[in-house]
Amino acid sequence: MLVHEIVNTEIAPLRISNPVSLAITKLDLLHINKFVVVDEENMIKGMISIETLADVLDESTPLSELPLDEAIWVPKSQHLFETTRLMFAHELYVLPVADAELNYEGLVRKREVLNALGDIFNLATYGSVITIELAQIDYTLSDLVRIIETEGAKILGVAVQQPNNELDTLRVSIKLNLEDSSVVSAALRRFGYLILSEERSEHLENNFSDRADELIRYLDI
Repeated sequence: MLVHEIVNTEIAPLRISNPVSLAITKLDLLHINKFVVVDEENMIKGMISIETLADVLDESTPLSELPLDEAIWVPKSQHLFETTRLMFAHELYVLPVADAELNYEGLVRKREVLNALGDIFNLATYGSVITIELAQIDYTLSDLVRIIETEGAKILGVAVQQPNNELDTLRVSIKLNLEDSSVVSAALRRFGYLILSEERSEHLENNFSDRADELIRYLDI
């Protein structure tokens, strides 16, 4: 999935001529800590943080007189995985979308990103999830696919996590189209795979919001 599929064009950016009071109100309404600032030609000039705004005594001061942070942005052609990485690396709840000349084209919000990740990995689709742990050297997706499909199951999504940077292990969470994954688990165990957990759809649905946040940590990006 690419950014152009979830870009929001309804929320206007802050302009360099806007006063501090307007910027504070906008960040407060959007519940965010940083927002994009553009000039009168709609070109991105940078980002203003709530910390910078809070230090200003005169709220009528225009944003042009304040120091702006470097703009973190993505093009419409950017993949959702890289967009997610940038959002979490820079602790942003919204990310500007721009063209190669830095002309503002919209933004993506964390909520839409999480929903899109759920769609990519079929989190809301009825089925089950198996999580296995193995050494990195033993991770071969083709082998997992072969074993699982031999048991009549289909893989709807795969997420990979490195739980400890000091250990050469991976946790692989696999979403299946089966409500009961016991046959697949048994087959994986026969081939020496360690099963950490199994969950069916009713449990997944109850924890959907938590799973969406966990899924981002699983992405190998």
